[in-house]
Amino acid sequence: MPRADDVRVAYPLFQEEGGGSIPTSALCASDLLFERCDKQVAVRLVRLWHSRLPIVQRGPWQFAFSAGHNGIIYAVALWHNPATRSLPSHYLDLRRLAASPDSPKNTCSRFMGWMVRYFKRNYPEREKCISYQDTEAHIGTIYRAAGWTPTYLGNKRQRDRTKKRAGTHRGYRWSSNGLEADAAPKKRWEIDLTKRRK
Repeated sequence: MPRADDVRVAYPLFQEEGGGSIPTSALCASDLLFERCDKQVAVRLVRLWHSRLPIVQRGPWQFAFSAGHNGIIYAVALWHNPATRSLPSHYLDLRRLAASPDSPKNTCSRFMGWMVRYFKRNYPEREKCISYQDTEAHIGTIYRAAGWTPTYLGNKRQRDRTKKRAGTHRGYRWSSNGLEADAAPKKRWEIDLTKRRK
């Protein structure tokens, strides 16, 4: 996979192999290779591809993954501990999932399924994976297709970030992706890592 200095930006869906002029057939999601990847590669591609929250911190991230084929990345994901402080810190929070415009159909749901299986095999003590859907931009199709369950729906948030945090001298985090995306109601989806298929 490309490293941060030659990160994948945009390639056509049909690729020429071996320098020939005849394109290969269109990719299917089942053709993709899912694997761990360089975290800064994932950060840079999220910035290029994410629909609502492209601006993302450089780190720290616990896990970064890519979905690719023939050396070209089509989707990336970044995971960390939950942003919601009321949730256990050993849960895994899918903070960003972004796919290129030319990614094959069903890439995201297959990618999510693979990542959950990866965590079940390698980190079963993490107990649950969670993620938040922006209800003003998406309807949750990929979560449902990957077997996740909706568990909570938040309200639209109205935040005044011009003042200091109550009882501190610290300001609030900057709404780097804009107030509209920040304020949108979020639906939390979950999947249990401790359950095995019957």
